[in-house]
Amino acid sequence: MKTHLKKLFLPSILLTFMFAFMFTSRAGAAYGLTQTNPQPNSITVQWAPESDALGYTVYMGTSSSDAVVKGNPSASTNSFTISGLTPGTEYYIKVEYTYKPSYSAQNSTRSVGSGYFMTTPGKVTNLHQDRWYYFLLSFDAGWDRQASGTKYEYIVKTSKGKKKAAGTTTSNSLSVGKISNSMIYTVQVRASNVINNVTYTGPWSDVCYCFTQPRVKYAKVKGNKLTIKWGKVTGATGYDVYVSTKPKKGYKKVKSVKSKASSVTISKLKGKKISPKKKYYLYVVTKKKVNGKTNTSGRLYYWNTKSTRFDYF
Repeated sequence: MKTHLKKLFLPSILLTFMFAFMFTSRAGAAYGLTQTNPQPNSITVQWAPESDALGYTVYMGTSSSDAVVKGNPSASTNSFTISGLTPGTEYYIKVEYTYKPSYSAQNSTRSVGSGYFMTTPGKVTNLHQDRWYYFLLSFDAGWDRQASGTKYEYIVKTSKGKKKAAGTTTSNSLSVGKISNSMIYTVQVRASNVINNVTYTGPWSDVCYCFTQPRVKYAKVKGNKLTIKWGKVTGATGYDVYVSTKPKKGYKKVKSVKSKASSVTISKLKGKKISPKKKYYLYVVTKKKVNGKTNTSGRLYYWNTKSTRFDYF
C-alpha cells in the first residue's frame, strides 16, 4: 500500500515543481551579482571588487545563450548600469574579470557572477476585450504579458463609475461575470513585480471599454440585395458589418456606420453580385471611440441568411 501511494505521490510532486518552474520568475536567482536601484528602463548590477582585476566585462541577453558584451568597466569599478531596456522584462547578465595569472604571460578571465534580473513594471499595453458572452452574462479581457513572476491588479467599473470587480492575477487575462448586456464596463490593469523583496508597481493602463456584440435580428437576400438589421447597443459610437460566404473565414468588412444606424443593405461582396441562391454568413461589431481610441466588442457569434439561429466562432 505504501509503495502504491508513493508511486502516485511522486509524479504529483514532479508536476507541481514543473508548473512552478514554468511560471515563476528567475529574477533574483543569481550569484556574485546584486541588483540595485531598479528602474523601468535600466538594470544596475553590483559586485564585490576583485583584488587582482585588470578590468571587467559585462554581458547581457534574454538568456545565457544570446548574451553579448554591453560594457567594459575599469578595475576600480564594481557596478554597471545597462540602459534602454524594456519595462517589466527579465534579462540575463554575466560579469567576468580579466587578471594576469602567475603561470602565464597571457591574461585570463574568471567569472564574477551571473543571473537573471528584471526591470520594474511598465504601463500595461494592448488591454482589450476578448469576448462577450451574451447568454452567460460574462466577458473576457486580455493584455500583453510582461515578465514572468509579474502580478496584475485590475479594477472593473460600470459606465456609471460603480465598482463591479477588483483583484489580482498572475495571468494576462480576466473573466468578469454577472454582468448586464445593456451596460458598458471599463477595465484598468497595472503590473507589479518583486525585486530584492521590494514590490514595484507600474502605472494604470489606459481605460478599456467592454460591451456586447450586437444581436442580428434580420439577415435576408431579396433579389440581388442583402439586408442586415441588428439591435442597437447603448453607448456605442458606431458599428462594423462583416460578411462572408463561409462560416468561419473569408469575412470582409462591408460597411462602417455610425451609432444611429441599425441596418445596412449591400448588393455586392468582394466585387461579385449578391445571389439569392447563396448562403451568406455575417456578424456585426460594436465600436466605442473615446479620446481618439476605438474600442471594439470583438466577435463571438455569427448568423447566416438561411436560418434565424446564430453560431459560434
